[in-house]
Amino acid sequence: MLIAIVLNIFGHVTRPWCNALLGLLNLLLTTILGNPASDEGNGQQDRGNYLPNDIRTVHKKFNLEPVTHTYVTCPKCSCTYPADKKGKLRTYP
Repeated sequence: MLIAIVLNIFGHVTRPWCNALLGLLNLLLTTILGNPASDEGNGQQDRGNYLPNDIRTVHKKFNLEPVTHTYVTCPKCSCTYPADKKGKLRTYP
């Protein structure tokens, strides 16, 4: 997981390629270590995963979801102003 998150954040690798990397790592780990969710009793091979399949899940596990704040810019002086919260509405000066 760490390889995928580093490539995504610092290497700017896109989500589909990071998901492909996670899939390949899952395949490699399954080949080396065996199927983590194999159930020999019913004869079906349910493929379990050692790692998540989606990079967004990895972001949540590492608590990397961004917190953003919206500001407005004055067209005359280019100063930035935060929003004033009044209930559920946001007003700008």
